[in-house]
Amino acid sequence: MANRHEEYTGLVRQNAIQLWQAHKNLQALATEWQAQNYTATLVIDPQGNNADVTVANLSSVVHDTTTAIEALMAAGHATNVTTLLE
Repeated sequence: MANRHEEYTGLVRQNAIQLWQAHKNLQALATEWQAQNYTATLVIDPQGNNADVTVANLSSVVHDTTTAIEALMAAGHATNVTTLLE
């Protein structure tokens, strides 16, 4: 059982690190979105791998989801997550 506990601890830590990095990546993407005015300029290739995605879908993640994550982090979850960063 001790091995499972060690594995479990490692998995929680790994996912906390991934969550932290994903949050930072989304913040950077939001900055790029604003700088490049992607609301008006982003074109999705209708024949490409992302043909099923709309600019509105992307905007929702880059802005709304990122804002929601920032609110969670500001509510104390940043402290929780950063305690597990290596």
